[in-house]
Amino acid sequence: MLRRLQVNNFALMADLEITFEAGLTIITGETGSGKSMIVEAIGTLCGDRMEDIIIRSSRDFAEVTGVFDVNSEIKPILNEAGIEGDDDLIIRRRLEKGKRQIAYVNDRVASLSLLKQVSRNLIDLIGQHENQSLFFPQNHLALLDAFCENNRLLKIFAGEYTHYRQLQQTYERLIESARQKNEKIDFLKYQIDEIIKADLQENEDERLEQEKELLLSSEKRASLSDQIISEMYDREDAALEKLARSYRLINELADLDPSLVKTAEQLQNIVTLIDESHRDLTHYRDKIEFSQDRLDAVMDRLDLIDRLKKKYSRSINDIKKHFDEIKIELATIEERDEKIAAIKVEIDSASRQVESRAKELSKHRTDAVPSFNKNVLRILKQLGMEKAEFKVHIEEGELSENGKDLAEFYISTNPGEPLKPLRKIASGGEVSRITLALKTILSGIDRIPTVVFDEVDTGIGGRIAEAVGDLLGQVSKHHQIICITHLPQISAYADNHMLVTKEIKGKETFTRVTKLDKKARQQEVARMLGGKKITQTTLTHAEEIIREKTKK
Repeated sequence: MLRRLQVNNFALMADLEITFEAGLTIITGETGSGKSMIVEAIGTLCGDRMEDIIIRSSRDFAEVTGVFDVNSEIKPILNEAGIEGDDDLIIRRRLEKGKRQIAYVNDRVASLSLLKQVSRNLIDLIGQHENQSLFFPQNHLALLDAFCENNRLLKIFAGEYTHYRQLQQTYERLIESARQKNEKIDFLKYQIDEIIKADLQENEDERLEQEKELLLSSEKRASLSDQIISEMYDREDAALEKLARSYRLINELADLDPSLVKTAEQLQNIVTLIDESHRDLTHYRDKIEFSQDRLDAVMDRLDLIDRLKKKYSRSINDIKKHFDEIKIELATIEERDEKIAAIKVEIDSASRQVESRAKELSKHRTDAVPSFNKNVLRILKQLGMEKAEFKVHIEEGELSENGKDLAEFYISTNPGEPLKPLRKIASGGEVSRITLALKTILSGIDRIPTVVFDEVDTGIGGRIAEAVGDLLGQVSKHHQIICITHLPQISAYADNHMLVTKEIKGKETFTRVTKLDKKARQQEVARMLGGKKITQTTLTHAEEIIREKTKK
């Protein structure tokens, strides 16, 4: 429900805060005091357009903020929009002169379409407002379903319909894929064949790079090896020969001085190590050879691997992984015909099920229409529309999450006039009373928590006004009702009564809203009964009708 309304620089409302409560809130005040501006301010929270003309004179901006309780219908909408909202929902509209209007939902900038989607689940704004729920035929089917108590059946149907649509979407994807599958199969087979023929080995590219470097450096390696062998072994003054002579000499010296035996052994080890190195180097040099054919083969193989790496991925392991993936993809595509046939069987079965359930829903609805029509007409007569005719028009439409029915309310309010769609009725007062009739019938079922009536008392009085007040009181047991009225018979039913007045300070005029206590309420009802001059008679009368309506 709407808990608080904060209005800044909106027409005569400079800085106004109104706290709303559950039940029936009646707003009264003299003509021109600003009652309807409160409804207009609420309307901006529902997506009504803000224009510069509503900005208070000598101010640069206007702003309206509403604080609502979050209901179960709102949370999924907020979640989908990425807006956090647990218990409180804050909607704010701001307009600066010469600039575009901005909407905020929980301090997040929001589009007007989101704002309207959210507000339609929060407030029914009844009167001359284009966004009231009765102006949307799609809501008529929901109201009829509520009257039929179709909730359980709708949930079952929604689950079956969702399953049916999912099967259809899967089937459509498979069919689209099948159109491309021949080309895709050829492409995948080409890739698989290419990778198989390449016969890539793990780390093959690294080994070939090493071999390439060795082949390219074979001449230099041979030359260096020859130099080393010559310096150390082959020349007359080669290192090995010098060390061998030194070893013979130190051996003789060790025979003379045993303390040098260890040194002689160390030198012998060095000679042996160098001799072994000579054999290793000679063997290494003998193996060095250059083959242009082998170099060409290595280069060609590296070029192939490099091309495949660029084409498929970054490494041989990645290419192998890609190979496994495309083999699975090819197998999946080749099995697709079988899947298409299997899903087609499932779709046919699901289609029969949803069609059967849709017919069941349709029967519930058509069976309930006479009773629904009768109940609406009964209450419309109580509301002074004795000559009205009302009918729910149902026709078959496309299968949707709501079944196959399209419903729209048709009404004629004057004798001799044909039934016309409710959305084409121009009179705000008539729409308000029709809405009140529907809210009365569905008061325990309708999910919109707050209803604002702006013109429910237009063109009525006396007995009809009392009937309107009584029905407003009944509906307010299940909904928060905010009603602007100039009739004392309606205001007497209030749970909360607010008085709108104008106050002039200096050269400025301000709208004030005051919550009335028992005594002030009696004074206001007396004013509504007898005009500005309040007498003891009007006070007594006011007390009597308030007491009488309170008992109800």
